[in-house]
Amino acid sequence: MSEQSRESEKQILSVQKDVEHLRYILDERLDDIKALHKRIDDHLKTDLKFHESVRLKVTDKFELLNGKIIKLEKWKWVIYGGVLVLGLLLSKLPTSLFK
Repeated sequence: MSEQSRESEKQILSVQKDVEHLRYILDERLDDIKALHKRIDDHLKTDLKFHESVRLKVTDKFELLNGKIIKLEKWKWVIYGGVLVLGLLLSKLPTSLFK
């Protein structure tokens, strides 16, 4: 009986060592996962900052172009009005001046 008891103790010790080894491996993997998660978070933060800066630059350029377009549209209507007035004035002139 003591022979079987010793064999059982050896098996139990062996299983305990295996369990400790597995816990050690799991702890290492958990640390690796935490480090990887931190790297991904850092990358996402820098990527978000980059996209935010690009968005701000594009918004600034859009506002600049929008201001220029508004100015051009105002000038367009001024020129249309000037041509209209010039046309009206020319239509009121006697046709004998053009012969």
